[in-house]
Amino acid sequence: MTVPPLYHLNDLGTQAHQMSRNCNSQRVAMILEYVSLGSMIVMTGVAASQILKEAFGEPDRDRGRSR
Repeated sequence: MTVPPLYHLNDLGTQAHQMSRNCNSQRVAMILEYVSLGSMIVMTGVAASQILKEAFGEPDRDRGRSR
């Protein structure tokens, strides 16, 4: 059974930006720039959510208290 390739989102931005510089088509280069920008925005959101989870924590529902 073959294993599909694994792509990391944090690598996608830099790869798309590099590909847009080497592309001959202006339309494809613009799409790759948008992919690069979008992946950087998503990674910023993921990092911010992780920081907020670590700072404030998730509410523990099972602390042993009876209702």
